[in-house]
Amino acid sequence: MKGMQRISCFLLSLAVFLTATVCVEKVYADGSFEEQISSFPESYKTSLRVLHSIYPNWKFYADYIDITLDKAAELETVRKVTDDKSISWRSMDKGSYDWGSGTWVSVEDGRWHYASREVIKYYMDPRNFLNEQYIYAYMKQNYDPTSQNEEGVRKMVSGTFLENGYYDPNDTAYGGSYIAVIMEAARRSGINPYILAATIIQEQGSGGTSGIIAGPYYNFFNISANGDTQEAVVTNGINYAKGRGWDTRSKSIIEGATFSGNNYVSAGQNTYFYINYNIKDINKLWHQYATAVHNASSSARQLAKTYKDLKSAELDFLIPVYKNMSDTASWLPERNGNLNNYYFESINAEGLTPSFDKFNYSYSLSVSGDSTVYVKLPESAEYAGDASYNLNSGSNYIALRVRSQSGYYSEYYIDVWAGSPCRLTVSADNSMVSLVRKGDTNGDGKVTLMDLANVQRHMLGLISLTGNNFVGADTNSDGKISLIDLANIQRHLLGIINL
Repeated sequence: MKGMQRISCFLLSLAVFLTATVCVEKVYADGSFEEQISSFPESYKTSLRVLHSIYPNWKFYADYIDITLDKAAELETVRKVTDDKSISWRSMDKGSYDWGSGTWVSVEDGRWHYASREVIKYYMDPRNFLNEQYIYAYMKQNYDPTSQNEEGVRKMVSGTFLENGYYDPNDTAYGGSYIAVIMEAARRSGINPYILAATIIQEQGSGGTSGIIAGPYYNFFNISANGDTQEAVVTNGINYAKGRGWDTRSKSIIEGATFSGNNYVSAGQNTYFYINYNIKDINKLWHQYATAVHNASSSARQLAKTYKDLKSAELDFLIPVYKNMSDTASWLPERNGNLNNYYFESINAEGLTPSFDKFNYSYSLSVSGDSTVYVKLPESAEYAGDASYNLNSGSNYIALRVRSQSGYYSEYYIDVWAGSPCRLTVSADNSMVSLVRKGDTNGDGKVTLMDLANVQRHMLGLISLTGNNFVGADTNSDGKISLIDLANIQRHLLGIINL
C-alpha cells in the first residue's frame, strides 16, 4: 500500500505541477522591438529578447523559407562530420553507408563521414544558435566602412598567423600586412572585413600551415578546393589559384573576396548560413561554400570575438523561419555508438509496387480481403508501428514505423486500395508484430499508474526502458522520454486525452 500511496502522491503532485499557474515573470523588450520581432514564431522570441537586452541596436528579420525544416535537412545530405564524431552522428543513407559490408563511406582520407539527418537538422535549426556566440551565422555580411575598421580586424586575428604579417619581395603593396590586405579586400568586394578574416581562419586554421597557402600559388578561401582525399583537396585548390594567377597572398585574398562577393553576397547568400545552406533556392543547392555541417556556426564563433564588446554596433540579422515549424528546437543527438538504422531490410506483400528499396518511403498496394505485409528489420532496429490496420473500402493511407538503435524514427507509407472493408496485418520476420500501445511501458496492453511511475523512474535514472517498453513510453514519438510523455500519460489517466 505504501508503494501505491507514493505513486498516488506523485500523480497528485504532477497534476498540480501541470495545472498550476507558475509565477514566472516574462521579460519583454520595449514595444518597438516587440513589433520588430512580431513576424517570428514564439519559439524564437525569448532568445531574441535576451540578445536585444545586451545589444539594443541589433535588428532581426524573419526570412520565411517555403519548405519544412525536415525537408531542408533531407535535401542537405552532402553534409559531413569529422571522423572523431561518434557513430550516432553518421548517416546510413544511400551513398553514406555500405549495407553489404557494414562500413561507412569516408571522404578526404577517411577524416570525414556524411552526417545523419538529425545532426543536419540540428545545425539547420536557427533556434539552437540564437545566442551571443553563434548568432553571427545570420548576420548580413555587407561592408560598412563607418563601423568596420582595422582595429576590429586586428582584434579578430589576434593569436593567429594573420596577426604577424608576411614577407614577400614580390608582394609589397600592403607592407606585408594581412590586416591591410583584408581591409582592401573588404572595400573591393563589399564584404565585411571581419567576415573575411574569420573565413580565412576557419579555412586555414590559426597557424596557417596548409599547403594550399604555402606558395607559389595561394588560395586563402579554399575556393574549388574539393576532393575525396586531403591531397586532392590541396591539389585542386592550388590548381584553381594557378589558373587565376594568384601568385601572391594579396591577390588571393583580394580577388578571392571579390569572387565571394560577386557569387554569394550579391546573389542573396549574404550570411554565413546562406552561403553554406542555399535553401532559399533549392534548385541551386550545389551553390554552397562548404559541406562541413558545422561550418556556419564555427565561422560565427570566430566573429563573436570581435563583436562581443561592441554593444552599440548596428547589425542586421537575417534569420530563416521554415514552414510549419515545431514549437521546440531540434535536439543534437547524443554522441555514442548507436546506429541510425531506421530502415526496413524488406517490405513484402502480394501486389506491392514498386519493388522495395530501403531508401524509397512510398508504395501502393491493392487488396481484396484480409492480407498481411511482411517486414524485415536490421539488427537492433525495432518495429514501432501498429500491428494491424482496419481498412475501409477504397483508399487507405498507412504508415509503417521503424525505430533505429539511436532512438530516431522513419516512416514508410503505403497507399492501400481495399475492395471491401478488411484488415491488414503486419508481420516481422514471419512472426506477428506485437502491438505497442502508447503509454504502455510494461507490455500488459493497458495504461495505468504503474506506467506513469515507470516513466518517472526512467527519467530519474532508476530504471532503463528499452525495446517496446521505450516505444510505449515515448508517447509523442520524438525518440525521447521526457516530461511531455509523463504529462501525456497523466492526462490519459485523468481522462483528458486517449492514448
